[in-house]
Amino acid sequence: MTRGDRWLLLLPLALTALGVVMVYSSSAILGITRYQDPNYFLSKQLFRAGLGVVAMIAFARLNLRRLEKSAPTLLALAATLLVVVIAVGHVSKGASRWLRLGFLSLQPTDLARIAAVIFLAWWLKRRPPADHGFVRGLLPPLAFVGGVAGLILLQPNLSSAGLLGITGFLLIFLAGAPLPHLAVPVGAGLVTVVAMLKTHPYQMERVVTFVRFVFGGTLDARGSGWQLDQSLIAIGSGGWLGRGLGGGLQKYLFLPEAHTDFIFSIYAEELGFLGASALFGTLALFLWRGLRVATRAGDPFHFLLAAGLTLQIGLYALANLAVATGLAPTTGLPLPFVSYGGSALLVNLAAAGLLYRISVANASREALTRERWSREDG
Repeated sequence: MTRGDRWLLLLPLALTALGVVMVYSSSAILGITRYQDPNYFLSKQLFRAGLGVVAMIAFARLNLRRLEKSAPTLLALAATLLVVVIAVGHVSKGASRWLRLGFLSLQPTDLARIAAVIFLAWWLKRRPPADHGFVRGLLPPLAFVGGVAGLILLQPNLSSAGLLGITGFLLIFLAGAPLPHLAVPVGAGLVTVVAMLKTHPYQMERVVTFVRFVFGGTLDARGSGWQLDQSLIAIGSGGWLGRGLGGGLQKYLFLPEAHTDFIFSIYAEELGFLGASALFGTLALFLWRGLRVATRAGDPFHFLLAAGLTLQIGLYALANLAVATGLAPTTGLPLPFVSYGGSALLVNLAAAGLLYRISVANASREALTRERWSREDG
């Protein structure tokens, strides 16, 4: 593990370490109130981070050819787990998203999103949309992505299903699909979103709250806009340098989900504008290195896989930050590597390891090319 892009390992590890610190800072009060233990969430996050590092190392050493061959099996396994969680999963806040496995809780959605990217990279390499037309080239991958996204919607989980759909759309675009053909998935996605909003009033309420805030400047701070209002108070009170690590006030049960979906708000409150800028820079650097690996890939599977994994992490980060700052309707998406959670952290660290493995393959290919040219010149 010496030839790859080490930034793809160092940056996620740095973000994960930062996340552990912020999880403790943002959850200690909640741990005392709910479990009489300020370290309750910290201990769990440390254990999950350890598992994530193991997953990162394992995926950094993975055989990419075997992974490519196993793509259909991985998608089938992920779809099966999604069916199981809908049928017998743990229900919380009206959604069935978790499978209880002893002392662990697993969200199959996180496994499904990485399995879908691996499968799409496998499929699109063998059947480029530009070469096989609309029916044979575009409809099959859309059907696969739509099927997985539909299972996620049934939990219900509109935000994760939507980001999976966007990731699939971007991968199909990168695979060379003609632009007129891409109007079909865009239209289908819009129809699905409208249908979900009409059948799930709480989601519609979030959208209405967002629209009133953005276009009307009004926010129901004592009702549906409470969480956003407290988030903006936290971010605004941070100023340039913040209140200091551990000195935030909104985590004193004012801001719901302070250690998960809104951990950035506490981060900005305690570390200020400069700390938030450093976080943005770290995330941006990681995403740039990931896209750099994709552009240097010599194999279509490697290119699509690296691009899909990087775009997926970037979309989750963008969505989380947009929600925390009032630029998108409130939804339950974690900030990659930073938010409290098990499945998301495990999958994101595994994705980082996989990106590193692709960078190793790129370096090996470039080294062989240089060696061949040097022999020919000699």
